[in-house]
Amino acid sequence: MPSLETIPVTQISAVDTQKLPPPAPESAQLEEIVVTATKRAKSLRDIPASISAFDGEKLESQGKLDLGSFIQESPGVTATQNGPGFMRIAMRGISTDAEPLSIIPSATGILIGDVAFSDPYISNITPDLSAFDLSSVEILKGPQGTLFGGSALSGAVRYVLQDPVMDEWQIRGFTQYVSPEGGSHALTSGVAVNAPMYEDRVALRVGYVKREYPGVYDLTREPRQDNVDDGDGDQIRAILAWQATDALKIKLTHLEQDFEAENALILAVTREARENSRIILPQPTSHGFDLDSLEVDYDFEAMRLVSLTSRSTKTLSFVGDSTAGILGNPPPGTPESAAIFQTVHDDSSAFAQELRLQSTGPGMQWLMGAYLFDYEVTFDILIDTVAHQQTLGNDSLLSRLLSGLGVESASLFAETSLLYAVTKPKAQERALFFDVSDTFWDDLELSAGARLYSTEVKGGYQGYGVLARAINNGQNVDASNNRINEEGISPKISATYHFTDDHSLWALVSRGFRFGGLQSVPSSPTNGVPPVYKSDSLWNYELGLRTNWMENTLRFDITAFYIDYTDPQIQQTTTGVPLNYTDNVSAAISQGFEASLRWITPLPGLMLALDGGLTDAHITEPFTASDGTLVPAGSQMPGAAESQYSASLLFFAPIGLVNVASNLGYTYIGKGYGDIVHSERINDFGTLNGGITLISDAWSFRPQLSFHVANILDETAAQGGSTRTTTTQQAISSFQLNPPRTFTIRLGMEF
Repeated sequence: MPSLETIPVTQISAVDTQKLPPPAPESAQLEEIVVTATKRAKSLRDIPASISAFDGEKLESQGKLDLGSFIQESPGVTATQNGPGFMRIAMRGISTDAEPLSIIPSATGILIGDVAFSDPYISNITPDLSAFDLSSVEILKGPQGTLFGGSALSGAVRYVLQDPVMDEWQIRGFTQYVSPEGGSHALTSGVAVNAPMYEDRVALRVGYVKREYPGVYDLTREPRQDNVDDGDGDQIRAILAWQATDALKIKLTHLEQDFEAENALILAVTREARENSRIILPQPTSHGFDLDSLEVDYDFEAMRLVSLTSRSTKTLSFVGDSTAGILGNPPPGTPESAAIFQTVHDDSSAFAQELRLQSTGPGMQWLMGAYLFDYEVTFDILIDTVAHQQTLGNDSLLSRLLSGLGVESASLFAETSLLYAVTKPKAQERALFFDVSDTFWDDLELSAGARLYSTEVKGGYQGYGVLARAINNGQNVDASNNRINEEGISPKISATYHFTDDHSLWALVSRGFRFGGLQSVPSSPTNGVPPVYKSDSLWNYELGLRTNWMENTLRFDITAFYIDYTDPQIQQTTTGVPLNYTDNVSAAISQGFEASLRWITPLPGLMLALDGGLTDAHITEPFTASDGTLVPAGSQMPGAAESQYSASLLFFAPIGLVNVASNLGYTYIGKGYGDIVHSERINDFGTLNGGITLISDAWSFRPQLSFHVANILDETAAQGGSTRTTTTQQAISSFQLNPPRTFTIRLGMEF
């Protein structure tokens, strides 16, 4: 729900509420936030770009534990979620599939600090950090290709971790109880410690979060099972900072998070209820990610040298029930032995090295750098029948007998399965980049930058089994030596003119790109699957106006944008047995505007916040989808929302020894579609949210008690969905529904 400190700032206006009681009305003002989204600390309102900032501590106090609970409060940003770790984010309508399990890497990047967690090839999980002890979350709209390369085609979500404090002991802890309407309950707890270790030179900050995820989906086949999608996971953070000299600072970061559920990947079969009657098999899921990084900063007299070295990994393992998707809705009483399953293992690792030099003194601001990114993944998929698994699987009696006779049962199992495929590609990006800005005549700031890059993806796919041979003249498929090399330039040019200290006009032109790649399914002349697909790119044009009024108690900003999208990477599906693949199809544009208003009213402690926007994102060239559907020019891009808006009232007041903060907000997301062929409409719903937080500074442990309700009216709507035709010519629909009414109680303390 929107709040004084987390209301999305469609342009770059953001508000940071005070931790103490609000000042007297005559002195209350909207405050500025400093961010590091441009790889240097700078006030949001001085950056010619569209950035929203959400303060981590304020997200905590509202009980918002994941990205999905607040990201869509920012107009132009939509998200479809299918359980923890599976989220599809679209910014300004730039998305080619709203399906969270799409194989296409997201057009929106995920950054932890300056480390990219995006996949250049085959989509993996989306890291979703807990807000506990998090400094902030920055939403960067528009391509970030100049500074962040191929990891942020349409924008990025950037997590900023809380750095150690050199000279102060800190202990923070919380416990939070979550109860969704009709779902199971969940308890999440965490603790963080900041420990000075040597004078004012060395400090360590560690944090741990133990999280439970409530279940809200029911399996209605006999025997009925309720709330089956519950799960749990841990998060560990540790940051060691060493101020070796006045000029040299070294920071080591370790972060890891995992999740496990016995039956996590649940879709609804209708828009009205979180129920599924098609699933025969359990769908266990486990995934995790980790990050280790070393940052070294050395300050010269007028410049700083920064070296950032990182290693990150992501792992995913799940079992899916594919019976309905392939054969159609199974009749009541269908045994597990008649089911078709799909298993996926997706393990990736990335090494990145960035070295940059940037100015620190007054006058012209500049930075230049070099970047190397090495990525590799092992992705295997098995589609088969349970009966075959029971006959020739690893633990079957026949498998053990064959092994005793010297027959390699694993190879025999793969050869006789429906499909077993292994993909082991490697991807690399090499780049040089720069950015320079200066002020002329005191009022005009000009900035220019560019990224010169080259990318390579090599490796490919090996396929075995009945389906692989069916499309390859009876032979197994070996496309393990494919390769695609590309290179280009991503420039960025901006200008800001300050009419006065309170009014400015800015313009921006920027370019972004996303890696091309190799297919993870068989390619043959008969099935229409190309062996490789090209990178897609876009040009982004923005014009924004920022204004402050009434002694900085009222702020109104508006931004207009136009995006020209070339060679969109569209997820297609093979005929017969449905296998997803990627192709460059059509072209698109996105245009619209976003506006933001903040007003500290004359009533003591009361603030009004309004945000809204319109987005028209559609393809410009007709094409025929793989299922034969003609998609005409003008068709809305999947995941795009025609309109979005939010309105909030925030009230702060001291009552005795307690500071009271309350809020009431409404967020609406306009109509969209779940896929490019418009098989199902999504969104077109609003939620009412509210809560109250009590904080007391009268005690040394500063207790905090919060009570919040999300989706007060318990609206149910599809945030994602599609209809597919099975091999038996049945139309099967699936939907991702929004969370139900959810009650949250949180108790926090800090010393």
